[in-house]
Amino acid sequence: MKLNKKILNQAYELMIKIRVIEENISKEFRENKILSFLHLSIGQEACAVGVALGVKKKDIFFGNHRSHAHYLAKNGDLSKMIYEIFGDKRGCCKGFGGSMHMLDKKVNFLGSVPILGSSLPIASGIAMGEKHLNNKRLTTVFIGDGSAEEGSFYETINLAGLYKLPLLVVIEDNKYAVESDNIKRKVAGYNLKGLIKKGFNTLYKRIDGQNFSKVFKATNQMRQEILKKNCVGVLHLDCLRFAKHSGHEISFKDQNAKYRKKEFLEIQKKDPLNIIKKDLLKLGLKEKQIITFENIIKKKYNTVFYKVFKSIKLRKI
Repeated sequence: MKLNKKILNQAYELMIKIRVIEENISKEFRENKILSFLHLSIGQEACAVGVALGVKKKDIFFGNHRSHAHYLAKNGDLSKMIYEIFGDKRGCCKGFGGSMHMLDKKVNFLGSVPILGSSLPIASGIAMGEKHLNNKRLTTVFIGDGSAEEGSFYETINLAGLYKLPLLVVIEDNKYAVESDNIKRKVAGYNLKGLIKKGFNTLYKRIDGQNFSKVFKATNQMRQEILKKNCVGVLHLDCLRFAKHSGHEISFKDQNAKYRKKEFLEIQKKDPLNIIKKDLLKLGLKEKQIITFENIIKKKYNTVFYKVFKSIKLRKI
């Protein structure tokens, strides 16, 4: 699958859609005092969209606690997602699950679960079923860098490799397990690439997760290799989350916090929306065209969000 103007336009729209929807969720979550967990994907949109467009529509997604972007990138039902987050029985999980439980079987988004690392064995079970049914479909599971330190990660890579399952594990590495950075969590000389490639004889790629084009190309290449060689793959994406680990806050205060080592300037420079804009300019689009397109998409999804939001009825427990 070759990267072209059509795919870049599609990706840009999806990324704006995710950003607008999550910013509105953040605002209304705070103002309406929704008392449940919320994990925003703002800043990590290129990871979800790059992977979603790099695989086939028939392929399966399975998410984690931070899966709004995965769900929307896979074209999950937006109205049902909004209803779910705000506790309406019309939600994708009948309003019981909330932000961390996304589901839309119609687009092969088979679920997301919040327990750290638990999505891995579930996804490998799905991949096992797909292999036995000879469906020629890839199962993609998203985890964070913290989950990649759980026992379930290594067990899944080992057993999925043993049974030659069509499984792609995507690590969205935003450097922090809540507020603990890599240096505090890992032994000196820790080498994930060595463990995966040599220790488990598994496909492994590590790239810039802020860059849609790089994520798209790497995903598409890995999909082909996994299905051709009957093996597991690990795609390691370095990314930046703009919001706090959990909650509605998207602020300079958190981005400049001590645990982040004053990450604010890096976040400004590496906004995935600005990076994909540069790719569109290289393909010949004018800046004025891009701004007009961006404004149309923002208006469209602001309108969609508030149309659904105003109709929310909290489910009675």
